[in-house]
This record gives sequence, structure tokens and C-alpha cells, in this order.
Amino acid sequence: MQAVGRMKRLVLFLVLVGVTGAGFAAASSDVAASGCEVRGKVVRAFSGGPVRQGVVELRRPAEDDRYRPLQAPLQPDGTYSLRFERSAFGGTSEGLTVSVIAKGFTVSEKRLPALAPGPGRVIEVDLELSPATLDGVLDIFSCCVLSWAIVIVMLPAFFLGAAIKVFVPGHLILRHLGPNAPPWRAYGASVSAGTVLSLCSCNVIPLFLSIWRSGAGVGPAFTFLFAGPAINVVSMVFTCRVIGVGIGIWRVVAVAVMSVVIGLVMHRLFGRAGAGPGDPAPPTVSMGPRPGPVVGMVLLLLALLVLGSIELTWRWRAALTLPLLVALGLVAWLRVERDYCRRWLKEGMVLILKIIPILIPFVLAIGWLAQKVPLSAGQWLAGGNSPGVNLLAAAFGALMYFPIMTEVAFVKMLLKVMGAGIGPGMAILLTGPGVSLPGMVILAREIGPKRTFCYVSLVVLLAALAGCFFGSTWGSYLCSCEFK
Repeated sequence: MQAVGRMKRLVLFLVLVGVTGAGFAAASSDVAASGCEVRGKVVRAFSGGPVRQGVVELRRPAEDDRYRPLQAPLQPDGTYSLRFERSAFGGTSEGLTVSVIAKGFTVSEKRLPALAPGPGRVIEVDLELSPATLDGVLDIFSCCVLSWAIVIVMLPAFFLGAAIKVFVPGHLILRHLGPNAPPWRAYGASVSAGTVLSLCSCNVIPLFLSIWRSGAGVGPAFTFLFAGPAINVVSMVFTCRVIGVGIGIWRVVAVAVMSVVIGLVMHRLFGRAGAGPGDPAPPTVSMGPRPGPVVGMVLLLLALLVLGSIELTWRWRAALTLPLLVALGLVAWLRVERDYCRRWLKEGMVLILKIIPILIPFVLAIGWLAQKVPLSAGQWLAGGNSPGVNLLAAAFGALMYFPIMTEVAFVKMLLKVMGAGIGPGMAILLTGPGVSLPGMVILAREIGPKRTFCYVSLVVLLAALAGCFFGSTWGSYLCSCEFK
């Protein structure tokens, strides 16, 4: 009898354990069924770049007192992930919203679609933020100061400028760009040289100074200074793609004409002046090293410069950059005389020490201002094409520092969101790439304030005239997406 009693108690115990386990399993199943994840990416309107800092919030609107919102930070690549239980929001996902709060942008909010029941539900919600300040469009700190972009773009520019100064014989510079060279050759070479380079208003200066000091004529040198950043192929394609083919073609034609006019006027004003502060030193007669290695080094530096200005993943960038660096080092070590290599490195360091101590503080100051200035401060651009508005737009573009091609995204935002006139937009497209306040300070230090003032004044006046003409002939801006 005792054995039978023990057996009954054992059976009862097993039944109770089974029921309890089933209850726990059911509860776990309910939890798994309610577990959800919302993830996605937050990008900038118009430029499409990632928003790197901010907070993503999941909430039930107007019921924050009952259901506590969940928050997650944005990752450096603009992605986010929020995990939540439906029970935390009343047992359903219906009516929930995802919002993003980021400095320099207006708050964006999207409603979640209804989620079907089941374990491990994941929903993708991408958001696009419209800028509330200039920094929301330009992203100056991330593009130009707090990233490797300043290294991979600026360093090749410095050492390419040094290579032109040290390796290219002075008589070749004089033959093609000198004051006695045929104008069609000198100005044509200056304009066309900019098409293969991807430069901004500051990293064109090392190349300009090298050409200037090697004995180039005043006119061709200033033609290259303006055309170099504004007429490159990458910028042309980007303008046509983002703003429109017609505006992109107009911009190329205007830059070519303006650069030649600027060069001719600067030659007229300063070409025959006597030596003074900022005048290029007479070039020494030198045949330079062997031409083959020099051509190879210049082409490799050009490739590094172009590669640095293209958006690539780090894996692709390393795969393409490292072979170029190895090839450059081998050519310099094996094929170029040691004396020329030392002079090249020394000249590169001279250019870096002349420009970087001025460039970085001014870019930081402009980036700080861009974070503080609201876009509403640019309402004076809306809908007008008067000479005064075009002149102010050209002056604004000349003072502002635009990283490579960001002036295109900025003008797109002005035209589409703020209703700016197409003339002022064109004026900013013309002055934005070629002139900036940091560049003016560097130029004034190297070539003198008088030349710098005349050059900047010419750029602003010609850009304003081009904006007036373009605005009066083109009419209103219609975004290409409106025809899709």
C-alpha cells in the first residue's frame, strides 16, 4: 500500500510540473510573440548623407503619461535600432510613431504600420531630415575637419603642388602658361586643367601658388585659380544629376567664360606691374629630373587626389589607395634623384605649414556659425532676381566655405524648399566652389591684399551678372522629380 501511495504522489508531482512548465512555455511564447524591432537609417534631405548624431524615439502620441517612450541613439553611419515589447504600449503596435531629434534639423516623425502577430517581428523605417540650420546642409565639421577627408584630399593636393614646383622645368611653365605664351594656349590650358581635378576653394591654392611661383603669367594663373574648383568633371555630373542638366551646362559655360575674363582683367591690372610683395620669383633655369618618372609621379598624385574626393567604403578606398601609394613610393625612390625627392618633400611641408594653420581655424569658425544660423535667415533669397539679391547671393557664396560639391546640395535646398530665385542660386553655384573666406586670407598672405581684393571683387561681380542674366532668361526652377 505504501508503494502505491508513493506512486500516486509521484504521478501527481509530475502532472503539476508539466502544467507549470506548460504555463511558463505559454508565457514565454506570448513574450516572444510580442517582441519587436524597429530599425532603419536617417539621412539628410537633398544630399542623402547620413545624420550621425541624434536620438530616435518610439512613442504613442498624446499618451506619454501612460506609455513611456523608448529612445536609442543614432550610430555614426546614420542607422538605429529600437527593440520593444508590445505589452509596453498597450499590447499593440497600432498608432506608434518613430521620431528623430537631431541638432540642426527639423523633427521628423513617421507612423509605424500595423505589425502581424508572431515572434521576431522586424520593421524597416528610414527617415529623411530637412535642415533647420546651414550646418544641416553643409555638414562642415564631418566633411572637412572631423574626418579623414581632409587628409585624403588635401595631402595629395599639397604634394601635387610641390611636384609641379620642383619637378616641372620652369621653361615648360613659361612656354604654356607664361606671360609671353600665346593667349589661346595659356588660357585654354588653365581652364581645361581644372576638368580633371576635384578641388575646393582651399586645396586649389597649393597648385595655384606652385604655378604662380614657377613663372606663370598673372592671367592664366588666376584663370586656373577660379576654374580649378568649379569646372571639374565630377562637379559637372553631380550638378546635372541633382539640380538639372540645363543648369549644369549653364554653370560650365559661365565658369569657363568668367575664368577667362577674370584672367584677362587681372593681367591687365597686374601683368605689367613691377616686382612687389606677392610677385612670383623669376623661375630658375632648370631641366628638372628625367621626364618619365615625373609624369608617372604627377599621374599617381592626380589619381590619389581624384580618388580622395570620391565617396567609397573604407575597404574599397584601401584597396585602391594602397597600390597607388606603393607605386608612388617606388617611383620616387628608384627613378628620381635623391636631391629632387628631398626638395619635393620639403616644398610639400612648406605648403602645408603655410596653409593649414590658417585653414583649420577659419573652417572651424564658419562651421560654428553654420550651426547657429537658421535657414530662415535666407528668406531674402526667395523668389527674387534683382541685381541686389544676386549680388548678395554671390557675396554669400564667396564668404561661405563649401566642401567639395556641397554647394550643389545647398543650392538644391534653396531652390526647392525655400523658393529661392534661380538667378541667386546660380550666383552661389558660381562663387561657392572657387572662393571662400579661409581662401581669401591665405591668398592675401601669399600674393598681397590688393590682388586678392581685386580677384574676389571680380568673381562676385561677374557671378552676380551671370545670375541676373540666367534668372531673366531661364525663369522659375522646376525640380526634375516633378516630372516622374
